[in-house]
Amino acid sequence: MGKGGKSSATSATRKKHAKKAAGESHLEEQAPLFPKDKKLTKQQRAQKKKEPRVKMYIPPVKPAPVQPDPLETTGLVHRLPPELLIVLRSFNKKAQVTKIRALEELQSGWIDKCRKEGEDGALVYVLIDMLPVWLHHVPALFVHPSRRVRLLAASVHLSFVQISPVREHILSFLRDSASASQIETILGTWCLAAHDVEKSVAGIAFKSWIDVCTFVSGPRDQLLLDDTYLSPLVAFVQRTILDPNGAYVYLNPPQLVVPVPVGKKGVTRKEEPADTPRSKADEQEESDTDRKARLRIGGLGAIRRIVETLQTALPNEVLEFFKNPALWSSLYHAERCPFVSVEGFGHGQPNVRKSAWTLILSLLSAPKLQLESLLPILSLATLRSAWVDPDTTVHAVMWQPLLKFLKEFPDAWELERAHDYAKDEEGDEDSDSESGDVEPGAEKTAIESGPTVKQSTAYQEFLRFLELGCSGSPLQGYPTVVIIVSTIPSSILASSPTTPPLEALFTAFWQVLSSRALSSLQRAATSAAFLSSLLECMVFLVKRVRNNATPQAAQIDQAPPTNTPTATATVLLGPGSADELTSYLAKEQIGKVWTCLVEGELKVEHRAAARVVAQTLIELKQVQMGLFLTAWDTLSARLRDATESHPGLLSVFLKVLYDKFKHIVELREAVSLVMATSLRMSVEECNHSINTLSSTSTSVTPPSTSLTNVHEPPITGAPFLIDMLDQFREGLFEDIHFAELIDALLVQQATFLLRTSPALLLSYLAHRKSPVHCLTVWHTLLAGISQVETTVLSESVKPLMSAVQSGLLPAYLKPRECEVDSLVEALVERALVEDFEGGGVVKQVLQSPDHFLSAEGYTRSLETISSAFSHQVDLALQSDDVPPSTFEMSLGLITALSGSPPRELPKFRFDAALCDVFVLAYLLPVCYDTQHNHAVFVLARNLWEELYKTLPAETQAEVCKRIYTKLRVILCTPSFRPLPEDILEMVWKHPPGITFNLPHDIFPSAQEIDQALSHLPPDPIHPSLAVITPLIPPASAFASTSSESELGSGSTTDPDFDKRGFSSYARIVNALLHVFIEDRQIAKHNLWALRHFLALEIYTQDFISVPGDKSRVFAVRAIHAGLETLVGKMEQVITYVLTSSASEEGWREVALAVALGSGHQLSSSSSSKSSGHLTVFLVDTIQRARDSDSARDTRILRNVLQHVFYDVDKEEADRWIVLARKIEGSAPEASMAIVHAVTNFAPEPLRLDRYRNELAASLLGVPPAKANTEGLMTLRKLCACAPNTESDVVFLPQPRAVNITKACQQWITSDEEVDEEVLSAITAVFYYLAPILQDMSGGHWELIFDIVENNLEESSLADDATLVSLARTLRLVVLIQDLSFTNKSLRYNWEERKLPILTMVRNLATVSLDDLEPSIPRSTCRGLLLSIVKDLPPSLIDEGTFSKMCHLVLDSSVEVQKMAYHFLALAAKKRTEYLVIEAGVDSEGTVNMDLSGDLLNLLQRNVFVEDAQSDSSNVFGYLLAWMLLFDLFDGSSLKVRSSYIEQLRNINVVVAYFIPTILSLLRLDQGPHKAFKLDIWAVDEFRIEYYETDSTFGLSVLAAHLYYRALLTIPSLIHTWVTDCKDRQLSTSITNYTSQCFSPVIIRTELTHVKDPESTSNLVDENFTVKVVSSVNEVTASYSVDEHQLEIKLKIPPDWPLHKIEIKDLKRVGVDENRWRAWILAVQQIIWSHNGRIVDGLGLFKKNVTLHFEGQVECAICYSIISVMDGTLPRKPCRTCKNRFHAGCLYKWFNTSHSSSCPLCRSDIF
Repeated sequence: MGKGGKSSATSATRKKHAKKAAGESHLEEQAPLFPKDKKLTKQQRAQKKKEPRVKMYIPPVKPAPVQPDPLETTGLVHRLPPELLIVLRSFNKKAQVTKIRALEELQSGWIDKCRKEGEDGALVYVLIDMLPVWLHHVPALFVHPSRRVRLLAASVHLSFVQISPVREHILSFLRDSASASQIETILGTWCLAAHDVEKSVAGIAFKSWIDVCTFVSGPRDQLLLDDTYLSPLVAFVQRTILDPNGAYVYLNPPQLVVPVPVGKKGVTRKEEPADTPRSKADEQEESDTDRKARLRIGGLGAIRRIVETLQTALPNEVLEFFKNPALWSSLYHAERCPFVSVEGFGHGQPNVRKSAWTLILSLLSAPKLQLESLLPILSLATLRSAWVDPDTTVHAVMWQPLLKFLKEFPDAWELERAHDYAKDEEGDEDSDSESGDVEPGAEKTAIESGPTVKQSTAYQEFLRFLELGCSGSPLQGYPTVVIIVSTIPSSILASSPTTPPLEALFTAFWQVLSSRALSSLQRAATSAAFLSSLLECMVFLVKRVRNNATPQAAQIDQAPPTNTPTATATVLLGPGSADELTSYLAKEQIGKVWTCLVEGELKVEHRAAARVVAQTLIELKQVQMGLFLTAWDTLSARLRDATESHPGLLSVFLKVLYDKFKHIVELREAVSLVMATSLRMSVEECNHSINTLSSTSTSVTPPSTSLTNVHEPPITGAPFLIDMLDQFREGLFEDIHFAELIDALLVQQATFLLRTSPALLLSYLAHRKSPVHCLTVWHTLLAGISQVETTVLSESVKPLMSAVQSGLLPAYLKPRECEVDSLVEALVERALVEDFEGGGVVKQVLQSPDHFLSAEGYTRSLETISSAFSHQVDLALQSDDVPPSTFEMSLGLITALSGSPPRELPKFRFDAALCDVFVLAYLLPVCYDTQHNHAVFVLARNLWEELYKTLPAETQAEVCKRIYTKLRVILCTPSFRPLPEDILEMVWKHPPGITFNLPHDIFPSAQEIDQALSHLPPDPIHPSLAVITPLIPPASAFASTSSESELGSGSTTDPDFDKRGFSSYARIVNALLHVFIEDRQIAKHNLWALRHFLALEIYTQDFISVPGDKSRVFAVRAIHAGLETLVGKMEQVITYVLTSSASEEGWREVALAVALGSGHQLSSSSSSKSSGHLTVFLVDTIQRARDSDSARDTRILRNVLQHVFYDVDKEEADRWIVLARKIEGSAPEASMAIVHAVTNFAPEPLRLDRYRNELAASLLGVPPAKANTEGLMTLRKLCACAPNTESDVVFLPQPRAVNITKACQQWITSDEEVDEEVLSAITAVFYYLAPILQDMSGGHWELIFDIVENNLEESSLADDATLVSLARTLRLVVLIQDLSFTNKSLRYNWEERKLPILTMVRNLATVSLDDLEPSIPRSTCRGLLLSIVKDLPPSLIDEGTFSKMCHLVLDSSVEVQKMAYHFLALAAKKRTEYLVIEAGVDSEGTVNMDLSGDLLNLLQRNVFVEDAQSDSSNVFGYLLAWMLLFDLFDGSSLKVRSSYIEQLRNINVVVAYFIPTILSLLRLDQGPHKAFKLDIWAVDEFRIEYYETDSTFGLSVLAAHLYYRALLTIPSLIHTWVTDCKDRQLSTSITNYTSQCFSPVIIRTELTHVKDPESTSNLVDENFTVKVVSSVNEVTASYSVDEHQLEIKLKIPPDWPLHKIEIKDLKRVGVDENRWRAWILAVQQIIWSHNGRIVDGLGLFKKNVTLHFEGQVECAICYSIISVMDGTLPRKPCRTCKNRFHAGCLYKWFNTSHSSSCPLCRSDIF
């Protein structure tokens, strides 16, 4: 008891007990549902709002005591198997994973095995024994938060009840042994599980529930749920619904926690460690809200099942439970429920609300008498919850129970209104903020409207429901609105404060448009549902008012309290009669519907809206004709006003109304009258508007251009006529008066309508089924169109053409004459040459010409298109300026016209253009790299396939011939863009419909190719080719020298060469080569092409050798077109054909016999075989060489003989010499070719030796006067028959050789002038005679040396004319050097003459060739020079040699570059030695220690690494220049090295050139994943001599080696760049790459250098020791002084040299700290700043320490004895203080202090 005897219970508790004490009397006496208190005043209610709200008290469920586990209490632990005990004990665990595993094990390990054994097995008894344990745990498992646990528990329980013995014991337990609490929990949770929120759990549990439990009498194996079981079941379900948390705690009682006793004072007890929290994966906790919702859903489902099963009558306890308002808060969506002061059960839980609505549906099937007692609370709950629920899924479940309830209990509205919310114990003043009730303003209005009328809160919420578009469910809600309205009593409708009262309902309906509640993806459907519901409600209310109206009208305050008809009409009418109200409703709503449709507020499809309105009008007519007329007058007036503003809507409405009213006479006449009036007015307005516009345009524009102004204002009335024609079609012309008016209008104004209103014209032509009238209009149109300018025609006739394409015009509309033929032809021409907007119209006209063109005009237009297309294709084949879009119009027209020919005119065939279509489709795409898949090419391919297959066979053959000819022209013409390879690739892809027979179809004939070859110059491209190619005659023997204009400039715009630089002949032969490689059989059957392969091979090799000279076969740019690969392929084909075709023996003898003219003839049978073809080819080759005796044909012959002599014997070789001797007089060049081939590729015949001796003997008979002619020829013949110097064949006997030298000496010493060509030939002969003459003494060697010196003096690498002589001389010098090694006498002669000769050779090698075109002859000469220079005597190599010859590494020949590097490496060593000596003795600083300027120029060249594959020699030479730079550092002193590094830093060459090149070659700039892998390569060495040009990795490996040398030589420069790099990703990649691939090698190299005794020989002594610890990369240096040690340690970082070496002082004895730091800093500067080695730093440290302890004083400026800058001692004294300083330190002091005073005493030091 509280203070003063007052109870401490709340008011709600007191009233609850009072209510319980009242008993059943409340129900019998129909007492109010809630006790009423005294009505509060307005101030008291406001004060109560501020007080905390006291909610309804729901007593919590008392937690059950912890039940002991039967395992422990019943002794089961001793009877059950241990494995099962483990499973059962797991149910006591909290972790859900443990429970899941236990249930799975129980199911699979015990129950399933038991079912397999059968009911007589032993496992059945085990399961029976463990049943008490299962039934002890199953309630908690049924309501477990985990779905998996509940599902497994339901499955196990189902398995138990399906085993008969186990089922019997379960039923026996429930009937006999179970306590009331056990029955309640087991059956309650079982029923909850059968209605679980999870369908899978509910399905399994429900199956077991209905199998075991029944509400009616059944067999013994079922449990009858009588009062004994039903009462606890209902009680448990009620508790679960009302207090789910309490029920859950009841089933899962918390474990008792024993309090920890408090220890004694001052003694702290050790706390037990807290339990380790479980992870979310182990324990998936369920939120409190979700648990309550889940349990309530199960409870509501369980109570619904009980209600559905008990069909006769509900038990009292169930009825009492349903009277609890808290239960029905499950229907309400908000937290605060307006009809009960508890937290709403349905708040935030749509599934709970759906279950509650389903319960109501089941409850309505109960006896109606029992439901009467529930009606007050159900009325409140349903009506206050239905209209405010925001969830659409709840709406789907709600409609059926709601409508059924309102239909059976319409008094629910009155009960809800009768409820006094103001007198509830909880009050409802603040419920509007959460539950969406009526706004305070609305409630105030309702209260003030009158004391006798009370508004219904549910009705106000229903109106708000309508305002919100059925709360988001318009498609489901609007069809029910009329049913809901039918249940609302008139008194409720009349409670609205509006006048008339029904206005509030329709206002709420229309409010949805302003609230945009219908704006959704299905707005048309929702708006249609809204409109239908609105008009249905209007008709229903009209019927209600009229059906229940009486003549007596009464005011609302006099209305009787019953629902009589008189009362209904009275409350709804307001101050007016029934007719007035109904007419007002019909007129107002129909008018508003039309207004919203017109203004677009109501987004309903016009036809659907018209059907709803029409049906409404019919229903109004059925109610009363006057109502229809009232509504129709309103609608018809608006219909007439909409002819101009909304013709489309009007036409649809008239069509629908006409169709709907056609069987109702009165209605049809009303619609027809409106139609006739509107049509007549529209025609008159249209005619008047046209006349006005025509007069205006005529006064401004001449009649001939009446169609030019396409932007006329619209014609009044035309849109309505168009829409009416589209809706009624030909039926509109049934009105004869209208037909006459429209016919007259169209006939008179057809031309003008085409401009201003083409749609009216087209609709008329489409729907007027009168050919006479339509043809008249059509001919008028064509006559007007023919006079229109082409610039504006397209816009004028576009609508007309669209109608033609759509098939809207009748087929009988034809031109009378050729009215528009010329106009269309002009349009076609314009569309083909420019971007013409009317192109589409042109296409449409030509696609449908039947209405516009004559047959002749149509054909002429298509011929124009065909010729224009062919011209465009030819232009695109030759010019790069033709984009693919050029063909869009012409190709589009051809495609369109060929795909849709005219219906009546003759079809035009595009056979002439089909060849160009093929070229465009399959060949031209290769000319557009980035646009090869352009839509034009795809369209062309489709067009080709479609057109070609429709052609007859004869036409197809003709088209193929034209295609072959076209491709042949493209192949032979260099000006065409497609390459021969492109044509062949296209052929090999097998385009559809055409086959190719190569080479006959697309290649010129053999005679034509021979003719093309005959027009090419037969002489070599340059005489210097004799350096590398035998049989090249001297320049004087060339037939003629073509002028530069004849040879062509070879520029990129030269029409004689294609874009690669190939001439027509080169294109043809190159294409043949690809064909032969693709199909070797074609090669074997076309041996005639071998001659051209051999000729092109010669021309190609000559051009590669001397690319700078002019060629008639290749332009200069062809040097980059892969000519080396071309030569390789030609050699492959030539070798294959010449070796594989000779299948029979003796074929060469046959050819030789024919060539000798021995009477042997080739028979046709023998020539038909492959060897016979080869015989013919060989004979033809010999004959051509004899006839022309040109260098080209003789070289071809020589190359052929090289291949066919693979198995020749001596006898046959002898006969070939006979042939050579036979033609020697008439064809000396051909003779030399045969002799040279026999000498080099055949066994040595006797006749050849005799021939050599004859030639040698004949030289003595050649007088000096004929030395330049006959002598030169004889010398050339001798060279041709000279054997290889390394062979065993003896060239000539020694006497013969001596005679040759004598003859040559006579020529030289005579008075006759001997040409340089003769001296060159003599030098060539001497090369073969030198081995013969090496042992003979005499003046011949003096002659040879004189000629060598003369040739070297007269020769130059810059002079192409002297290259042949220079090459022969250098070969002779190399041979003499080799012979002098083994011949003493020759060595003596050579030693006397070699210095001047080698000096001249060295001077020749120093010549720079940067300004000259590269050539193989020049590179060959340079290679010969370097092969001599590399072994120069030391006296001929000085310090300047390196600078003069470093440019040699940039030669175009890789072999020359290799030899140049090896020589320059020696020269670099010589230069380094010189600079080291000079720097060591230089005390004045006058020695220039800079790097070579020529080398720096090489290093500062821009090299494009992207071209490394095509220009590898350039990149290789550039890298060799960097190799030479690093070679200059080898062996250099610290002073020289410092000078080099300072120079490199100043010119920034490392950062600007070296690093970008290395990064590109190592692909580090492309990311770490694409970097060059160095796993298998050793980066610390690279053998230049093993480098190969065609290697894909050679340059990358060389770049890695250079990077290694840079890190080893100039680490500070590399470190500076990496540190300053702004690209962090690149910097990280370089750091990682260096530390992984280079740092270990560099550290190992550096430590090896420190360990090397030779490098530390001057460092280590008895006082100074060095220790190296390789495992940790440390070097320790110790200096002993009087048994004490000074030690420093150098720690090399793992990524050195990207990070500095760390120098630590370990022991410091006898040295002050400043001096010691200065020494450490000096060592660090030597190693890092000056890029010195560790040995250099240790040497400086040793010197400082030694001199310090030997009495030397350190410099007072740098505190070092040894200068870091120049390594000198402090020798510059101060006159005053006598301190000594380093000269460099004083110099720096003077510069920084700007004075010459002493740093210490400040006196003038001088």
